[in-house]
Amino acid sequence: MSSKRYDRRAVLALVCWSLLGASCTDSSRLRYTLEQAGENRAELEKVLEHYRDSGQKYEAARFLIEQMAGHGGYREEGIRSYAGLYDAYEAINQECGHRQTEEWGRRIDSLYEHGAHRYGTPDFRWDAKELSAAYLIREIDRSFEAWRQNVWSRDCPWEVFCEYVLPYRRQNGLVADGARDTFFLRHAGRWYAGGGRSWMEETDSLLYEYRHLTHNQFHGAGMPIWDVATFERLRHGLCQHRCWFNVQLISSLGMPVAVDFVPAWGNRNSSHTWNVLMVGGDSQAFESFWDEDRWKYKRIYNNRSVDRLWGKFRLPKVFRYTYSRHPEGPVTDKEVCPEDIPALFRNVWKKDVSSEYFEGQDVTVRLSGQVLEGARYAYLAVFGHQQWHPVQWGRIDRDGTVTFRGMGRDIVYLPVCCSGGRTVPVAAPFQLLPDGSVRTLEVDGQRGQVSLRIVCGAPASDDNRQNFAAGQGLAWYALRNGRVAEELCRQDCPLELGYSELPVHTASPCRYVRMYLPGDTLALGDVEFRTAGQRIDGVRALTDLRPFRAEECVSWLADGEAATAVRGKVSRRYVDFDLGRDCRIEIVRLYPYLESEVTEGRFELLYWEDGWKSAGCLPASPCGYLTFKGVPTHALLMLKNRSKGWEGRSSERIFICRNHEVDWE
Repeated sequence: MSSKRYDRRAVLALVCWSLLGASCTDSSRLRYTLEQAGENRAELEKVLEHYRDSGQKYEAARFLIEQMAGHGGYREEGIRSYAGLYDAYEAINQECGHRQTEEWGRRIDSLYEHGAHRYGTPDFRWDAKELSAAYLIREIDRSFEAWRQNVWSRDCPWEVFCEYVLPYRRQNGLVADGARDTFFLRHAGRWYAGGGRSWMEETDSLLYEYRHLTHNQFHGAGMPIWDVATFERLRHGLCQHRCWFNVQLISSLGMPVAVDFVPAWGNRNSSHTWNVLMVGGDSQAFESFWDEDRWKYKRIYNNRSVDRLWGKFRLPKVFRYTYSRHPEGPVTDKEVCPEDIPALFRNVWKKDVSSEYFEGQDVTVRLSGQVLEGARYAYLAVFGHQQWHPVQWGRIDRDGTVTFRGMGRDIVYLPVCCSGGRTVPVAAPFQLLPDGSVRTLEVDGQRGQVSLRIVCGAPASDDNRQNFAAGQGLAWYALRNGRVAEELCRQDCPLELGYSELPVHTASPCRYVRMYLPGDTLALGDVEFRTAGQRIDGVRALTDLRPFRAEECVSWLADGEAATAVRGKVSRRYVDFDLGRDCRIEIVRLYPYLESEVTEGRFELLYWEDGWKSAGCLPASPCGYLTFKGVPTHALLMLKNRSKGWEGRSSERIFICRNHEVDWE
């Protein structure tokens, strides 16, 4: 959350508590928390005394207090000074009829840019020094009441209850408020209480009640939201806001629920958080905001699938936020300076749950770069928003190798070391292939030609859904003696960002092929016919085409170059192809039409060799694509829009070029 701000002392305190958690018993953690409570120690002892003879409730109280050190947030009264900001936000909502129009977005952005900075940040308080006995007792009692009423979770393991129902806090910075009571009194007895519905139907029904709480589409993205009441009032927020809202809501009814997150995508920019239920010994991931396909994440986050609607997601790691500590790696090593540890690994209130989503791969790397003096750990990083983001750690062995455990496949990684906030490459980037093998990406003397029409890789899927859909229903038939003969293959689903391969049903050779369109609009990057593992050269497309862009022409349709895309009207609703000779077609490969991102500005092609280096610059092309020559084709590449005049968090993605094909990462 953007409002989480800690000074250096707070960071050091967090690391100290992490070291304590790695080496101490439960009883020593309890003593430590009580010592850290200072004048508030009596309040925590009241809680323990209150439940002294209460069996599980006493164990629950001990769990909360033992794990309390390092948790904290803002006082409820501390955010009251934001009343004017929230009043203004709510007024804009009402004036726009609670619709997220362009006008609404402009006004919210202006409010945040010109108003939020005036309020500063409330004082941060550690829970051990702040929480009252009355508050903790109320939270414990209500959590047990809800748990015992929940027909789906009342028999869940004790550890699951303690971690995912009991905690009053799921994220530092939030107000420790009365949201559990509010939600329980609002909904108890109506959900998860037994009524002939499944747990999924119950959850869907509950989330539907809050479908009006929507994503803010990143307008006023840094707006401070620290409690449930404010989120309900503003009605819009980021994924992390809705995630902890759902945690408060669903756990208040006794259902074990958590927040999972990918710290950085492997093939996209930014990161993501979502919710997960623990049911019947398994985790069930779901979209935090309401949509019609809430339970999709185990399907599209498996590092194998390419979803028809959402495209391709590749995850290097998935973590789950926890209340208890799970210290590991550099944060437990007293010889490592806390400032040399990436923020992700200073946070000990999380655990690695990648194996619940995808099959991980252990990767051993020999460090070849200049390893920082005294470095004990290296990290694997993925690329996003023009930076490398560490997502896993590994201990450097004496022989200069390091092993990274459970990495997501089909992703490009860069081994790095970290020092004082700097990220330093210590080996060449590599691609962890879908089969688990490793392909090193480096300059090796191989040079060639690269043609491109986009800069952003996978996000282009979001902007080209209509073009992808235009490929659904394409069908190919052999032509013999000028007449349609047998069907060769058919595209039954939308196209993908890379290419789609269709196996041919017959082995009979033919020279002419007819491609039928599902409508009168053609939108393709290239149609490629393959035999014996090779592309058939010299293919000509024969059709009358009225292109939407004057620069495009029908000859681009089979020129072997996906960047020369064609879109237009075909009145006959079919295209004939002349292969030049009789061929036994084995595969038809389709490349999609992508909206060009290179028609304005100036573009520089970069390759990675101990950092980004230039392979040449070209002005924008009215034809919709750029061709660079003499490119190190076995290196990691990126096309940078230099006309923007800023680096920042721009969206250009990395890619690999193999056999004249661009593989976006």
